[in-house]
Amino acid sequence: MEMIKKLRIRFVIITMVIVTVMLVVIFGLLISLTHRRIYSDSVKMIIGVSGMPLGMNQNRRPERRGLNEPTDVQLPFFRVEVDTEGNIVATDGDFYDLTDEETINSLVSEVLSRKERLGDLSEYNLRYFRAVSSPQRNDSKAPGMDIPGKAPEKKPGMDPVAEPKPVVDTGEVKESSKETETTSVNTTDVISGGKEDFDPSDIKDENWDGKSNRIIVFADVSSEIATMKNLTRNCFFSGLLSFIVFLVIAMFFARWSVKPVEDAWIQQRQFVSDASHELKTPLSVILTDAEMLRSRDFDEEKKKQFADNILTMSHQMRGLVESLLQLARVDNGAIQKAPEQMIDLSQMVSNEVMTFEVMFFEKGLMLTEDVEKGISIKGAPQYIKQVIEILLDNAQKYSFPNGTVEVSLKKSGSHRCLLSVADPGEKISDEDLKNIFKRFYRIDEARAMNHSYGLGLSIAQNIVKDHKGRIWAESKNGINTFRVELPLA
Repeated sequence: MEMIKKLRIRFVIITMVIVTVMLVVIFGLLISLTHRRIYSDSVKMIIGVSGMPLGMNQNRRPERRGLNEPTDVQLPFFRVEVDTEGNIVATDGDFYDLTDEETINSLVSEVLSRKERLGDLSEYNLRYFRAVSSPQRNDSKAPGMDIPGKAPEKKPGMDPVAEPKPVVDTGEVKESSKETETTSVNTTDVISGGKEDFDPSDIKDENWDGKSNRIIVFADVSSEIATMKNLTRNCFFSGLLSFIVFLVIAMFFARWSVKPVEDAWIQQRQFVSDASHELKTPLSVILTDAEMLRSRDFDEEKKKQFADNILTMSHQMRGLVESLLQLARVDNGAIQKAPEQMIDLSQMVSNEVMTFEVMFFEKGLMLTEDVEKGISIKGAPQYIKQVIEILLDNAQKYSFPNGTVEVSLKKSGSHRCLLSVADPGEKISDEDLKNIFKRFYRIDEARAMNHSYGLGLSIAQNIVKDHKGRIWAESKNGINTFRVELPLA
C-alpha cells in the first residue's frame, strides 16, 4: 500500500503545481493589467491639465471640465511654471498648500534634475509631467492669466465658454523657412490619439529650446498606491484561499482517481493468494499420494487408489491452469485482437443447448430452450461460445436435482438482445450477487473440489464487457437467472 500512498502524493503535488502556476498567472495578469490601466488614466489626466493655462482652475470652472473628458480619473494635482533659469514663475492648484516655497522648490529641483519627462517621486507619492508652456502663456500680461480662478478677459463676439485649445509639446520639430519652432498640438489628440487605451510609452522626450517657460504638473498618486496595495492583498488572500480549496479538492480526487489502481492492486494480490491456495491443495494431494506409492506398506489396490487420486488432482490442476491462462489472455486484450465476425447467435445457442442436453440428462435435469431466430451479433465466436458454456456449466452444477433449466434468447429493444439462463437453486443473497463475478469467489466453498474455481463468471464478465455488453445475476422465487445483454449486428 506504500506505493498507492506515493501515487496519491504525486498526484496531489502535480495538481497543485499546475493550480499554483494558473493562480499566479491569473492574479498576476489581473494586477498587471489593473496597474497599467490606472497608470494610463493617471498619465492622461496629467497631460490633459498640463496644456491648460495657469489660473484656469478646472474645479472652479465647470465649463473647463469638458476638456478633461478623455480620462475618467480626477486626481488631486497642482501645477508650477518655471522659467528658463528654473525659477518658479507661477503656481495653481486647490488640493495643496502652495505657500510652502521650500517644498515646492525641492520638488521642482528634483524634477528638473531628471532626464525623464514623466516620472514618479515615490518619497512624496507624486507623479510629475514636464511640458513646454503654451504660446498663449508666454504673454505674461494676458488678462487673468496670473490670477488663480480668474477667466481671461472676454472679447466682443467671443463665445463665453470657448477657450484657446490646450497644447502640449510632443517633442516634434517643425521646419519653417526662417527658424525651427516647438510644435504644440491639441491635448485631446495627444491623450487619445484615436486610441481607446493610451500608452504612456508613446510620450516622446521633451524638446525644450531653452528659451520657453515650462509647466510641471504634480499629481497625487496616493489613491493609486492604496488601490494597488488593496488589490495585491486581496489577490494574495484570494489566491491563498483558492489554493487551500484546490488542495482539498485535489486530495479528494487523488483518492478517487487512484481508487481503480488501488482496487487493481488489491485484486492482484488477492488473485495471487487465491491462485496459490488453489494450486497448493491438489499439489499437496499429489505429493502425498506419490510418496504412498513408493511405500511397500500398501497393497496393489491401495496403490491403484493413490494413482487414481493423483490423476484426479492432475486433471483439476490442469483445469485451473487453463482457466488462469484463459483469464490472462482476456485481460491482455486477446478479444480485441481476435478478428471480428458476424455471429448467428440464435444458431450458436441452439447448438450449445443440444451439446449440454446429455450432461443435463445424466444428472437428472431438464434443459429447455426458447430461442428467437435470426438474432446476429458481431464479435469473436470462440469467446461468445465460451460465455454460453460457462452459464450452462454453472446451471448444471448448482441446480436442484430433477430441476428444469430454461435457456432463452430474445431481442431487447431495437438494438440489443438478451440471453438468459435460469435454473432452480438456493437463493443467492444480495451480497453474493455483487461479488459473484469476482475472481475465485465461490458461494459454497465445499464445491471447490467439483472443478469449480470461481473463475468462470469472471472470465464471462470480461468477455461480455469486451463485446460492449453487460452481464448480471438475479435471484427471485427460487430461480437463479444469469442474463447477458449484447448489441445486435
